[in-house]
Amino acid sequence: MPTTRRPQAVTSARRSRQEDRGSRMRTYLIAMTIRIVSFPLAVLALLDGRIVVGSLLATAAIFIPSFAVMLANNVDHRRDQPAPVSPVRRLDVGPHQT
Repeated sequence: MPTTRRPQAVTSARRSRQEDRGSRMRTYLIAMTIRIVSFPLAVLALLDGRIVVGSLLATAAIFIPSFAVMLANNVDHRRDQPAPVSPVRRLDVGPHQT
């Protein structure tokens, strides 16, 4: 039995749920890895007297988790839409054409 679904346009196609979830998990893990590395480096930099570097690393360690959560919750909300129709196919026949 043939299907009546239109082919999906490449520009409106969304990623599969597994691919979307995997991408979000990778992004979260990378951000949290950066946070885990920056916290001890901040402590070491502050103990060594490098106040500016230590402060920047500590600030990164504090604020990265909130951004990581926002990026991880960024689900692809595109809906399946019909493929665009060529405007030529949508033109009606005018009165002068038979």
